[in-house]
Amino acid sequence: MNLTEILEQHNALLDLGREHLEKLSSSFREAFDKSAFEKAKQNWIGFYHAIDWKTDRWISAVLLFHVVSLICVVKWRHWEQFQVRMFVVLGVCSFGAERMNGFLSKRWEMFSTQNYFDARGAFVSVIWNAPLMVNLVIILVNFLRLTVKEMVKMKKAQMKRRFRESQKESGVSELDAKKKKKKKRETKKKQ
Repeated sequence: MNLTEILEQHNALLDLGREHLEKLSSSFREAFDKSAFEKAKQNWIGFYHAIDWKTDRWISAVLLFHVVSLICVVKWRHWEQFQVRMFVVLGVCSFGAERMNGFLSKRWEMFSTQNYFDARGAFVSVIWNAPLMVNLVIILVNFLRLTVKEMVKMKKAQMKRRFRESQKESGVSELDAKKKKKKKRETKKKQ
């Protein structure tokens, strides 16, 4: 293969990539145009009106549970043990959603005016699982943030230890090193 063939293949690949990118961007524009958001808004409004909020108070209780759990996750984000326990509890609740949907679809008349629990589990996915997933993602991002914070602390401590060891090996005491740093600061201030 010579250089011109390689350049021709390179240009052909660039053209192909450009075509795919244009198709992808046009499909995104179609998917996220104003009419798509309007349709989503109408679906949510229809969903809201389909629920009998006065007699089916258990739905409000479920939503209150999600709000309280979100507040707890955010409030105690620095308490790692609580975050781990909350992650496990919410994960188990999410894992059992399919079984819960089947169980509740057989017994909905005991606590509700209409059967919200279809075979596909759409209602449970929206009312139960989606908020749980939001909380789980928040906890996971918090875990990553805390992990990075600890890694930075550990690296700083490691660097300080190595610096002290190198000072000891070179025969310079910590007191001498501090005096040198202080003199450097003083000379910088004078300039």
